[in-house]
Amino acid sequence: MYSRREFLVRTTWLALLSTTKGAFATQLAPSPSASDFAVGELEILAAAMDEIVPEGDGMPSAAAAGGLQYLRDLGWQYPNIQQELRGFLKTLAQASAQLGTDFPKLQPSQRLQVLQQLEKNHGTAFASFVSYVYEAYYTRPQVLGLISCSAPAASGDDLETLLAPVRKMERSYREVP
Repeated sequence: MYSRREFLVRTTWLALLSTTKGAFATQLAPSPSASDFAVGELEILAAAMDEIVPEGDGMPSAAAAGGLQYLRDLGWQYPNIQQELRGFLKTLAQASAQLGTDFPKLQPSQRLQVLQQLEKNHGTAFASFVSYVYEAYYTRPQVLGLISCSAPAASGDDLETLLAPVRKMERSYREVP
């Protein structure tokens, strides 16, 4: 969001430089690389996402389902969310450094230990992170297609008739330790 002054200055430049509008438009657009996560942050983010929603039972992990790109795009659209995620990743990196290595290089049991510690000591930040991961995971078309109910609709007003296909279904959720 621009202030009025910035808006007027930019529109004046657009009027004066109409012949070079293509080059100028690229300067106005935010550069994804300038506001993107660093490579190390992306590795930590992907590893943490995959600990929250791991692969299993025919379902992809959070990062494999495209959740990492979703959170990057979300961060580009909402810088405050990106700052919130960066803050959580920094806290996660500090907590895993106490065990002597980066979070992605930790053993799965150590990763779980670090996340449990963060949940206990930084509950609000942890809960926000988990919410973002769930949003990134459960909004992916690939995941929605795997969890959709494919039973045909029952006709009639009888509740038992309507519930019969659901009761016959196996569980559609995953047990996560």
